[in-house]
Amino acid sequence: MDVERTAWHESESKLTELSAEFAGWRIGLGGSGHWWAVRGNELVRTPDVDELRARLHELSDTR
Repeated sequence: MDVERTAWHESESKLTELSAEFAGWRIGLGGSGHWWAVRGNELVRTPDVDELRARLHELSDTR
């Protein structure tokens, strides 16, 4: 498996995990390499998937 395919597989796996963990959020990985999540009028965008997870936990705790 080449490097590009491995990176895609890892990203797809993280996307699946985040989507299951944060129901109600639309989550994706943009072409610029930034992870993003949208729920209603709320938008979170960051280059690091772990930071995205932490910020979504913060937003979930405030609701």
